[in-house]
Amino acid sequence: MNDLICQKCLTRRSDDVLGMACRTPGCDGTIEEAPAYSTLVDVLPEPMTCPRRTQQFGPWDHRPELDHWEKFKSNGNRVCSFCGSMHPDDFFAVVKAAAEAPEDGQYHQVADIEPSDKGYKIYVHQPGVRNAHEGAIKFYKYHLPDTLPEGTAEQFLRAVEATKRRFLVYMADNYPQQMGHA
Repeated sequence: MNDLICQKCLTRRSDDVLGMACRTPGCDGTIEEAPAYSTLVDVLPEPMTCPRRTQQFGPWDHRPELDHWEKFKSNGNRVCSFCGSMHPDDFFAVVKAAAEAPEDGQYHQVADIEPSDKGYKIYVHQPGVRNAHEGAIKFYKYHLPDTLPEGTAEQFLRAVEATKRRFLVYMADNYPQQMGHA
């Protein structure tokens, strides 16, 4: 079975037909075959061991050096082949960009950092990256180095606060009744 998607709005339906018009209201896209993930990334040759592989119980092989970083051809993001986490250096660069983004930047139109309700996971939003086929969208804290680069903790706090402010502006502009601004 082919994996079909509307590349414009990223919608998938079980009854999609290749070449059919997308049925999402307001979308004028066409149903296409989704590219295989393996065609979107280059495998970097250096083996590594994902900390999640060795720190968590699971039905997988726990031996070292079974993993590698995969680099997106589109934007250079590196992700772990085992867990899909963004590379720490790339994560720190997005944290810096989110912390330094203009105050009036639109939510998800500039870099944003959002902690999740899971203590080990942080969501990463980058301009031009709508899903995990377009670039890194998450960072797992398992991949944090023992020592953080100078100023990273402060930048992270600024990035999260700036993201929260952008989100509140977005909600007030787009959903004023739900925000009590009717």
